Order: sequence, then structure tokens, then C-alpha cells
Amino acid sequence: MSDSDNKKKTGSLRKMQKLKRDPKLFLVDSKAYIHARKTIYMARAKIGSFAVVLLASLLVVVYFTLIASPRYVSQVQFVIKQASSSGVQIGSLMALGGASSSSTRDALILQEYILSQEMAQELDKTVGLKAHYQQKNWDSLSRLSANSSREDYVKYYQEHINVRYDEISEILLIEAQSFDPQYSLLVAQTLLTISKEFINSLGDDMAQQHLDYAKNEVQRAYSDLKKQQINLINFQDKNSLYNPEMRSAALFAAISNIEASLIEKKTTLKSLQAYLREDAAEIKALGYQITALEAQLKEEKSRLTSQDQESLNKVNFDFKELELNAVFAKDLYKSALASLEMTRAEAFKNLKYLLVVVHPRLAEDQKYPERLYSIFTWFVAITLIYLVGQLVLSIIKEHQE
Repeated sequence: MSDSDNKKKTGSLRKMQKLKRDPKLFLVDSKAYIHARKTIYMARAKIGSFAVVLLASLLVVVYFTLIASPRYVSQVQFVIKQASSSGVQIGSLMALGGASSSSTRDALILQEYILSQEMAQELDKTVGLKAHYQQKNWDSLSRLSANSSREDYVKYYQEHINVRYDEISEILLIEAQSFDPQYSLLVAQTLLTISKEFINSLGDDMAQQHLDYAKNEVQRAYSDLKKQQINLINFQDKNSLYNPEMRSAALFAAISNIEASLIEKKTTLKSLQAYLREDAAEIKALGYQITALEAQLKEEKSRLTSQDQESLNKVNFDFKELELNAVFAKDLYKSALASLEMTRAEAFKNLKYLLVVVHPRLAEDQKYPERLYSIFTWFVAITLIYLVGQLVLSIIKEHQE
């Protein structure tokens, strides 16, 4: 037997004796155990604190695959239009650098209203939205906290109601998220109903204000016209005259007739005086007639032009003023009526309404959370945080050394 064989035999005997005396020591001193320890140490050295990243990623995977509650989406799409079709398209306005169209302004106003606290409270009042978000059937990370404040609820609501506006097509899209497909459909339908009421109120309130103003103007003009007509009638009754102009014309005609008759009588008198004595009966008779005509002429002229307040000229002047006021009030009344009709026509043209493009539908599959996308995003984010943390620690160690 060679020396090498003797050495192997002797080594084997020592190992057997060592195993019998202390099996634990035998295992620790074994090459397999030493190799395994080296392998584990090297793996730990290589992985190190990155195990935290793997553990966090594992938790994320478990949450999104087994725990996260599914959320369903029901959407509705519509455009806002006016009764008049004279609106300028948004594309041409953008090309000209002008302001947005009326439909665009209304859509943006409605977008802000849908995401407002008022809409959130209205949905909570109508369909109990806050209570749905707080149900304990959903996982604790997804649901709304039971003791959440009003501001927390509004913020949560804004995160689960998506509103987008397309300026090219002028379509407003609303996505309502909830943890139940039937409830998502109900929320979308309710949002559509409230949006219709809001848009109608925008046009109706403005149109009603214009109509109320126009009606008030018509009523005021009518009251003024009625007042002026009553003043005119009272004046006519007071002076026992229907139309002073006609009375003046008749008086002028009477004065003209008297003057003509007076001239005729004077001419006849002169012709008789040529061959008759002054005390002749014919001359005396004509003299009496001439005197009477002159007295009558003087009386009629005094009625027309005297300084007395009852003179026909004064009456005619006052009548003209009242008649002019009545005519002016009548014109104002006609103008107010025309303005009212124009306002009614404009109010109809400015009426707003929603034209539904896509009606709410019942969701068959969940849309959120996007599990694979969320897992990948969280893994990337955790890894970046880890790398940044390692970089910061390395910089700190270098400065300490």
C-alpha cells in the first residue's frame, strides 16, 4: 500500500471519529458548508439593500393583483350648441388669433362646473356618491376615508371624474369612475341630466333678463302713452273742444267772411253816397250793418289773439303740446313693442342645448386600476428612489472620509 493511500485512509478515519464526537463541528468544517456560506455571502453582498426594492415591488404586485378593488367607467360625450347657426368655428378663430367660440366658452364653463364642489355635493345629495366611495367593501387604499372632510371628498371626486374637451370637434367627454358598473352608469346619467339643466339655465337666465327688461320698457311706455292720452282728453273736455285747429280754421273762415262782407258793404255805401243824402234810409241801414260787422270782426279777432288765457291761440298752443306728447309717447310705445319682439327672437337664437354624441353605457370590464401598468410604474419609481438614495449615501460617505 502506498503512502498516499495510507494518508487517505487516515483522513477518512479522522473524519469518522470527528463525526461521532461532534456532528455539528463536522458539518461546519465540511467543504460543502463552507462553499454554501461563501455563496450566500457573495449573493448578499451583491444584492445588499436592493432586497428592499424587491420586497416593496413584491408588495406592490400582491396589492394590484389580489387586493386592489376594480373600478368601472361609464362615459358620456356631448357638444353644446345654440339655436342660431351663425357661430364661427373654433378652427377659423384660432387661425385668426381671435377669441374662442360661444360653444367653446360654454363647454369650458361646464367643465369647471362638473369638477366643482357644487357638482360633487349635488351628486352626493342625488345619488349618495360620497357614501358609495366610503363603503367598506372596497380596499382601504382605494376607498374614501370614513372620516374624510368635505375638501377630501371633493378632491377624491375630482380624481375619479375625468372631463376632457376637444377643441377641434368641440366634444366634451365625461368619465365617471366607481366600484360598481351599475353605479357608474347611474353617475354618468345623473351628470348628463345636471349638465343639461346647467346649460339651459345659462341661456334661460340671460334671455329672461333681457325679456324682463324689454317687457318693463313696454309697460313703462304704455303707461306714459295712457297718461298723455288722458291729459289730452281732459284738456278737450275742459275747453269743450275736440280739435282747436279745426276751431281756429273755422274762426279764420268766419273772420274772412266778415271782412269780405264788410268790404262789400263799404263799397255799396260809397256808391250810394254818390247820389243819396246822408240821412237816406239806405245809407243809414248800411251804416248800421257796417258798424255791426266791424264790432263782430273785432270780437272775433279778440277771441283769436287776445292776451287772455282763454284765447284760441293759447288753447291751440297747449293742445299742440299735449298732442305732441301723446304722439311721442305712442312712438316710444311702438319702439318698445318692436324691441320686445326683437329680444324674443334673439332669446330664441341664444338658447343653448346639449347634443349627446355618446350616451352612457353599462361597463362590462373594469378599466382601473391598470394593474400591469401600475406595477411597472411603481417598480420603476421604487428603483429610481433606491438609486437616488444610494447615490446620496455614497456622496455622504465620500465627504466623511
